[in-house]
Amino acid sequence: MKKVWWLITALKNAIGNLLFIALIIVVIVALVGHEPESIPASAVMIVNPEGVIVEQLRSVEPVEEFLRGEASENAETLGRDLVDAIQLAKADDRIKAIALDLSKLQGTTLNQYDDIGKALNSFKNSGKPVFSYGSHYTQSQYYLASFADTIYIDKESLPAMGGVFLQGFGAYPLYLKAALDKLQVSMHVIKAGIYKNAAETYIRDNMSDESRESTQALIDFLWDSYLAKITSHRGISPEEITHYINNYDSLLDQTENGPAELALELGLIDGLVTRGQWRSEMQAISGKSGDTYQHVVYRNYLQSMRPAMPVQNPATDKIAVIIAKGTILDGEQPAGEAGGDTIAKLIRKARNSQNVKAIVLRVDSPGGSSAASELIRTELVAIQKSGKPVVASMGGYAASGGYWISSTADKIFASETTITGSIGVFTIFPTFERSLDYLGVHSDGIGTTSLSGAMNNFDEINPIFKRALQSSVDRTYDKFLALVSEGRGMSIEEADAVAQGRVWAGSRALEHGLIDGIGDVNVAIESAAALAGLTNYDVVYLEKELSSRELILRQVLQSSISLLPSVQTSLFPAIPAELKTLSLMTRSPSIYLQCTNCKITF
Repeated sequence: MKKVWWLITALKNAIGNLLFIALIIVVIVALVGHEPESIPASAVMIVNPEGVIVEQLRSVEPVEEFLRGEASENAETLGRDLVDAIQLAKADDRIKAIALDLSKLQGTTLNQYDDIGKALNSFKNSGKPVFSYGSHYTQSQYYLASFADTIYIDKESLPAMGGVFLQGFGAYPLYLKAALDKLQVSMHVIKAGIYKNAAETYIRDNMSDESRESTQALIDFLWDSYLAKITSHRGISPEEITHYINNYDSLLDQTENGPAELALELGLIDGLVTRGQWRSEMQAISGKSGDTYQHVVYRNYLQSMRPAMPVQNPATDKIAVIIAKGTILDGEQPAGEAGGDTIAKLIRKARNSQNVKAIVLRVDSPGGSSAASELIRTELVAIQKSGKPVVASMGGYAASGGYWISSTADKIFASETTITGSIGVFTIFPTFERSLDYLGVHSDGIGTTSLSGAMNNFDEINPIFKRALQSSVDRTYDKFLALVSEGRGMSIEEADAVAQGRVWAGSRALEHGLIDGIGDVNVAIESAAALAGLTNYDVVYLEKELSSRELILRQVLQSSISLLPSVQTSLFPAIPAELKTLSLMTRSPSIYLQCTNCKITF
């Protein structure tokens, strides 16, 4: 047994030493890095976004990132990187064309696509062509592809849903009431706002009439916007697109060569070409490189064109852009979630900087904690009182808490398709007395006051506690209306008329006075400069800094991802968003400014 134990120990030490040596090698590779890829004198730039295009990359635990590997279903692409690469390529004589490869693109908001589309249009206006080539296009992928001069589909591909698969927009939240009833869970939802449907998913089995009315108006507007863009790009009428979608099955039966041929007949694409033909066409533009064409991927292009470390003139005036992306949560939060303390610190940093003369708050959030939202807004008010203007720039979503933090900015800008509003409040408090009774478990006891045991989830909700929660919700809603009234120059009655939890698209929000204008983040930056009286300034993005340990771990594990096989993502099964939100909200009774049903599927 001693020999066996000695052998096991020796084997363990040997494996440990080998892993340590491998880690040292990976560290050296990560820290030494590699020279930026040289750009051919004539090249096609490949723009191939992966996963979801976002305003800010979420922070991923290094070990989780390592385990996910390259096969991550949660991949993200920073929209700013795509726009910067396209803008740089426009003025670069080496880049002759752009080729869109959208095969790994999962989606984003319409306004993100429009920002990238503006950059593509500018590139085309310089006289350089934009192509798109793929085996098929989802509805989301096709919106971005429609900005290309020429759209191709691989003639030899046979995907399950080939061609261009369009289905329209929809909102289909899960409803959990029946499931919670089976578990004998009592969900106590207290809200303010007729259209505030954030908690409906827990107390209903279907969409309420108010939610249906508000959501239908929103998705109709967004769908009309989608149709207007692709029909203008392709010269097809909206009626033709609608007929294509509604009669897709019968149209397929009438086409001998399947969905790709059907898309070509309608004019959604320009041709069916083999991979060999595609390579030949690109070679004619940029030249041959072995058996393919001269090209550079946009990530490598950016790496070559951008300085390794951002260089800023410390003497110039600055406009600071602070991003509030994701659910607004209390405390410190990593990138990709809007932590109240995290963003407040960034705002204070900007206020205390002599060079920062104005703030642009870029909001891409459906809201969240009322306490965290008010903390952020209070810090913004403090910077305004210091003489530095604040301009809110709304991304894909700036609803509920996302509108709360924007409400008292000097100016508010949004895109036409920004989802905003949802000015309403709610809280949830579940009790499990029925569940325990079903199991034969009961809660009983005594206390010193009428509120003793009010936080006990194992008994019926305390009526005094319930009325107190309703009072808190009502006061918070009144506070919300007061902020809208103050920030937008409305009476309380006017604010209430556009509130009540109703969600608005950006264009509709402008009509109702909830924003000052339609424009992207650049418009907001120009507005901030004008308010601050600046003509010569630099733009800086203030974000939470990673610690040295986090930076080294990220570098090491990102390098190892490219060197080692990835682990299958089935280790991380998807959890419905409604269940994640329910778990978060039921940890303790809190007041929420959140639009949980704001995400539109397309």
